[in-house]
Amino acid sequence: MSMSAAGYCFGMPFLLETASIEDAIALACRLDLRFVELNSNFPQCQLTLIDPAWLRAEAARTDLFFTLHLDDSLNVCDFNLAVRAAYVSTVLDAIALAKAADIPVINIHLAKGNIVTLPDGKHYIFANFRDAFEEALLAFRQQCEEAIADSGVRICVENTDGWEDYERRGIEILLESPVFGLTLDIGHNHAVNDLDLPFFEAHQDRLCHMHAHDGWAQTNHQAMGSGEIPLHDRLDLARACKATVVLETKTVDALEASTAWLKTKPELQP
Repeated sequence: MSMSAAGYCFGMPFLLETASIEDAIALACRLDLRFVELNSNFPQCQLTLIDPAWLRAEAARTDLFFTLHLDDSLNVCDFNLAVRAAYVSTVLDAIALAKAADIPVINIHLAKGNIVTLPDGKHYIFANFRDAFEEALLAFRQQCEEAIADSGVRICVENTDGWEDYERRGIEILLESPVFGLTLDIGHNHAVNDLDLPFFEAHQDRLCHMHAHDGWAQTNHQAMGSGEIPLHDRLDLARACKATVVLETKTVDALEASTAWLKTKPELQP
C-alpha cells in the first residue's frame, strides 16, 4: 500500500494491554479504525516474529492495514560503528518487512546522541561533531534509498522533545530523499510550546503521518477532547496533507474515549 492509497484516516497504537497482534487487530476492528501501528519496542512486535504473509492475510480479512514504529532507542549515527551497524540493519530489516507486508509507513525517532553538561549548560555531542553526524545520516539515507527503491515505503521521522538546530539540519538531509517523510506528534510538540511546529509547516509536503492525542502542559497521550491541544487545527493539517493518524493514547480506555469523541465531530471524519 502506498501513502497516497492510505490517506487521511485513523488508527491505533499497539498497547501494553494488547497481549498480541491478534488482540490489537480485534480492538481496531471493534473501534472501526483503519490501521494498527505495530511497535517494535514491544516483544510481541519484534521484526523476526512477524510473518508478512500472515499480516497480509489479516489485512485482507479485516480491511485493515499496518504501520510500524521502530525502537525509540534507534541511533543510526552512533559513533560506535558496531552499534550503528546493528541499528541500521534493524531499519533495513524493517524495510524488507514493510515491502513484503504492504506496510506504507515506518516511524522512527532521530536520536539526540549523548549530552555533556558544562558550566555554561548542556552540549550535544552530535552538534559538536556535526560533520561526522551528517556523514552518518548521508550513508543511512543512501542505504534506505537502495533498500526501498520504488516500493512506496516511507520512513517518517517523529518529533520527540523539541528538535535542536543540528537535528533539523539532519532531518533536512534525510528529506532530500523521497523515501523519507515526517511524523508530527502533536502532544510532543505541545509540550515544548510548539517549538517543532514551524518546521512541519515549512515542510508540509513531507508530512505523512501523525501521532494525535490530547494533553496539557507536559502531559501527553491523553484521550482526545480531554485537554488543551488544538485538535481541530492539527487534524485539519493532517487532512490537508493526507496523513495517516494514530490515536496515540496509552490505554484502551483512553483509546475508546478518543474514538467516541471523534464520532461526535463529523467535521474531522475522513
